[in-house]
Amino acid sequence: MEETLRLRQAFEAEEHELRLRQSKVACILGIVLIPAGIALDYISYPDQLLSLAAIRLVAAALIAVIYALHFWDKTTPYVRYLTMAGLLIAVASISLIIAMTDGAASTYYTGLFLILFAVGVLAPMQPFEATLLCIATLIIYIIGCSVQPEHENTVKSLLNNLYFLVLTCIISVTAVHFNYRRRFNEFQLKYKLAAQHEELSALDRLKSQFFANVSHELRTPLTLILAPVEKLKSDVASLGAPAAELLEVIENNALRLLRLVNDILGLIRLEEGRASLVKKQIDMAHFLSHTTASMKHLAAMKGIELTLSEPQGDLRIDADPDALEKIIGNVIANAIKFTPPEGRIDVAAAHEGDMVTVRIADTGIGIPPEQLPHIFDRFYQVDGSATRRHQGLGLGLALVRELITRHGGDVAVSSDSGRGTTFVLRFPQAAPESQQLAGRPEATPDRLVNDPLRAFDRKASARALTADEPAKPAQHDAPIPATATPDTRTELPLLLVVDDEPDMRRYLVTMLRETYRVIEAEDGISALEKARAAHPDLILLDVMLPGVSGLEVCRSLKERTETRAIKIIVLTARADEEAKIVALKNGADDFLIKPFSGIEVRSRIANFIRAAQLERDLQRTNVELKDSLQQLRETEAALVQNARLSALGTMAAGLLHEIGNPLNFMGTALQLAARDPTIQGDPDTADTMKDIQAGYDRIHRVVTDLRGFTAPQKPEHPRPFPIESAIDHALRFTAHVQKGINITRDISENGIVFGSQSTITQVLVNLIANAIAAVRTVEEKRQPEISISSWIQGNELFVSVRDNGTGIDPKIQSQIFDPFFSTKDVGEGMGLGLAVSHRIIANHGGSLSVKSSLGDWTEFRFNLPLSSEKEDQVPHGLVSY
Repeated sequence: MEETLRLRQAFEAEEHELRLRQSKVACILGIVLIPAGIALDYISYPDQLLSLAAIRLVAAALIAVIYALHFWDKTTPYVRYLTMAGLLIAVASISLIIAMTDGAASTYYTGLFLILFAVGVLAPMQPFEATLLCIATLIIYIIGCSVQPEHENTVKSLLNNLYFLVLTCIISVTAVHFNYRRRFNEFQLKYKLAAQHEELSALDRLKSQFFANVSHELRTPLTLILAPVEKLKSDVASLGAPAAELLEVIENNALRLLRLVNDILGLIRLEEGRASLVKKQIDMAHFLSHTTASMKHLAAMKGIELTLSEPQGDLRIDADPDALEKIIGNVIANAIKFTPPEGRIDVAAAHEGDMVTVRIADTGIGIPPEQLPHIFDRFYQVDGSATRRHQGLGLGLALVRELITRHGGDVAVSSDSGRGTTFVLRFPQAAPESQQLAGRPEATPDRLVNDPLRAFDRKASARALTADEPAKPAQHDAPIPATATPDTRTELPLLLVVDDEPDMRRYLVTMLRETYRVIEAEDGISALEKARAAHPDLILLDVMLPGVSGLEVCRSLKERTETRAIKIIVLTARADEEAKIVALKNGADDFLIKPFSGIEVRSRIANFIRAAQLERDLQRTNVELKDSLQQLRETEAALVQNARLSALGTMAAGLLHEIGNPLNFMGTALQLAARDPTIQGDPDTADTMKDIQAGYDRIHRVVTDLRGFTAPQKPEHPRPFPIESAIDHALRFTAHVQKGINITRDISENGIVFGSQSTITQVLVNLIANAIAAVRTVEEKRQPEISISSWIQGNELFVSVRDNGTGIDPKIQSQIFDPFFSTKDVGEGMGLGLAVSHRIIANHGGSLSVKSSLGDWTEFRFNLPLSSEKEDQVPHGLVSY
């Protein structure tokens, strides 16, 4: 409620100012336009010109008085009444002119329309004020018309004019209403924006104050860190290599933190206007020679050539030496940072008009055109992704622009992406009186009064140039044994440390190399390569990596089967919940939030290594159990099959014993009966004897198959024989059923095998007969074809019988070698052919197998041992199904 009241009061105050301005404008219009109507009076009513002119001049004079009251402090608070009075004077003057001319028939009533229109469009009134003005206008007009004597057209004209005046009043009041609402809404929005701007300004001031306080507070502990470290490093001979490396890590990162603190503090001081520039006359040529000389060794460390062209003209400027050093140093530092090895940086200075220009051009990576307008913005970085290669907050160039602007100069940049960047710094030339008062130019550009951290500041600036990607390590950097020579302790777990910051890698390697073998990677691409090549037990992986981010590396490794088991601990500086969830979703096993303690790192790694070892042991045991279970199943299947075959063999042997003699007697009797002339002479008896003979032949085939199934385990009278001979015999035995079938042969030469030719022929007869039966069912669709081939592989001969018949259903392929299994109709076979063939091949030391595509083809293949000169026995192979 209180906020609404303040809003309404502020709006009324603004409305008062607006009304005051526009009321003055309305008065000026009335003072000018009302007397201008005398010209119209001269045309329309020349006989009444003087009286009408007098009315107009009096009205203009009264409005002029009201205009004057707008400037009196006592009457300005009542501006709404002054506006209303001025408008009513104009209405009354027009109504009086109407009364003096033709009354309701006078054309001057259109002047009232103009006044009402102006009220609706221009006057900043409230709706109730406009309503009152409209009512007063109608009343005054009616009074003016009533002065003239009435005649028959007077009432009609009056009503006609009143109709249009009333419509105009309604439109005018409506326009005033919506204009008022529009002004209020706009003011309300502006009021809220102003309040929010004030809040943001207050927050910004608090932020700047906070950063300034924190920066000041950080500089003291940094002094207490850097000074003792520098003292300890001076006694490096008495320290061991690990201690020296840790001191180097501490100093590097303390200097890096100091650099960031200085940038933030300098920018905030400039922003708040608390950093006063102590300008002195400086010879830019002399200054640049010292600055480039001090930075040449930093460029040389990266293999970059830094040159200074001979300055031309008078290059004296008025500048703060320390601020100028920051400007030139930051630009050259950026050039060194973003120029690859074997690149070049050219520095030149010249006098152009009343400005001194410094041009710094490099052959570095350049800046994309769309990002050039933003490079001087605070905290902006050309590469701000998680895969950026260069450190920093993006304050250097923002500080450059702030400082050079404070000097009255400007900075411009042009760049060709991939080819280089050129910065042009322009400073005002020193004033003549300044040159006369100057004693001598600054000898050195590096003086800052009473700053105990000045030496460390300069060292931090220099170290920042080589922190990102040092091409050549400094001489004092101790090599890390873990990477200098291969670690031969193969019994220790292997760790991969992935971080783009050398100090972080050095710290982790120094801490872990006593307990583990450690390898390093400085970016995402090399991390992927080393992980796939070395298969480490665990990876310590930083999130922000150049090229490929740590999360992408993690996801890629977890998607690959060969690297999925590697444990990955992600290192991140973000402590929020979302960062943890993203890391886990990308496959990380755990994460460590920077800063972390060495004890925590070692403990987590040890836990993961133990867990990984337990997982490997469990997987190995699981594989062994699966293999054992598979062997048990195979052994069980073999035992069941052997038991089944043994039972079938025993049964078949008993049947042969019981059926053999009666069957022999029956065969002998049939042979004798066939020779009897009496039987041959009787056709009916002869037909009956043929049926009996057919039944006998069928029983004889069954007995023959059973005898083959119960045959001895070894072939009888084995000897070498050519496989081609067995194939020829099998084709002759089946020649009577081969009509219309295309049979092709591809027989290997020197295919001499050892075994029983008769039993192998029996196998081939069974396979060829089955193939013929298969192709007969498809001869209406395609040409029946059977191919028989053999080839030598190692010490074995392989034989294949392939047809293009109906094929075999995959569901029954594992059963076709079982005894008595058949897909033929009842009476067409007992299902012993393939079982007998399988057993014969197994007894010869080979195996019979089948491949088939249902509806397309079937191939039976078996192998036999090749014959050798000293072959005296047949090896026995295992039967496989």
